[in-house]
Amino acid sequence: MRISKSSFIFLAALAGCAAHPVAMSGDEITAAIKDHTALLPGGFAEYYAPDGSLYGMSDGQPYEGKWEVRNDMFCTALSDDPAVCSQMSHDGDTLYWSLDGEKKISRVNRVLPGNPRNLN
Repeated sequence: MRISKSSFIFLAALAGCAAHPVAMSGDEITAAIKDHTALLPGGFAEYYAPDGSLYGMSDGQPYEGKWEVRNDMFCTALSDDPAVCSQMSHDGDTLYWSLDGEKKISRVNRVLPGNPRNLN
């Protein structure tokens, strides 16, 4: 596996312990999400392709959409729905963001490099 310089710097920063979740910049969000799969609460899995496509699976049903980073916010839009944007933060190697644009910030169960679940 090849890790880009920006991903390495981001991963190295995550290795340290943080006292509480720390807001992430747009570049940090991109490094954490681009070409990665997030395992989300409720059994969801989402792959964030390098071209901005989003491929997900929930209860055995596939879905798709788009993702982007806008003004240091992580934004997703499923099908023809409007984009939902959320600040992303981290506490050590744990990521947090709002899953559906609600005010509650959720802990992301795990982020894996690439598309190991072959979501498409």
